[in-house]
Amino acid sequence: MSEELPAAVWRQPTTTHAERGAGRPRLHIRDELNRYVHEITADLTRIGSAEDNEVVLPGAEPMHATITHDAADEYILTMFGAGETNAATPQGPQGRLSTETLRTGAHFSAGGWHLVFARDEYADHGRPYGGRQGGEFAHQRRQAPRPDYTPRDQLSPEQVVLIDEVANGADTPAFEFYVVKDERSALYSAMVGSTEVGGLSYTTAGDDRLLLLEVSVFPLHRKQGIATALIRRVLDDVREQGQTVSVICPIVHEFIARHPEYADLMEDAE
Repeated sequence: MSEELPAAVWRQPTTTHAERGAGRPRLHIRDELNRYVHEITADLTRIGSAEDNEVVLPGAEPMHATITHDAADEYILTMFGAGETNAATPQGPQGRLSTETLRTGAHFSAGGWHLVFARDEYADHGRPYGGRQGGEFAHQRRQAPRPDYTPRDQLSPEQVVLIDEVANGADTPAFEFYVVKDERSALYSAMVGSTEVGGLSYTTAGDDRLLLLEVSVFPLHRKQGIATALIRRVLDDVREQGQTVSVICPIVHEFIARHPEYADLMEDAE
């Protein structure tokens, strides 16, 4: 008599938004003679031949690459030295740095070393809703907005005020201002006449992506909707230019979480 098989168990698909840093993010590293795994536990992982790097690779440039754990719980690779990445050549003809949001299986090289990023599926934000267990159909249900992963005790007093302004303040600023984009200093400035009242700093990642770094508003003008309006105008400009963004700044992250109409601008949006 054949053994009775257990009944199939249905599992509720979950999001891929786990706790910040979850999923055992790691690098599988090898060359012709060596093979090992480096667990990524810091918010900045330096990779190269310098002895004080978190990952020391003899034969690579002293600072060949970095991996930054950002405010949106992504791991961002920046290549300073020559090497191959998922996006092919890491440096453009003008020597621009290459940046890439790492997903499980993303690979890059440094000197004679080959490195592969891995993160357990339940925490790897690029997976379909529910991960593999949630199905591999052509159209996946969108996930809820990603949580704010920034620990409050790691925020500056200004960031706490501005996050509260974006979360709970008015959408309309208390007074009119205009925005000036200075590409040389990589800054969007909020201006009233000739006076700067705030700004949003960024850096470029190729021709079609901006990394949004930090929003600041001078103390006299906080809690008046300036941060909210500035972020909106910057994202509107990004959309008009046909670009995308990666977000380092927790204030911008809070804005996008509360305004999902801008979520499509996020690089590797779910």
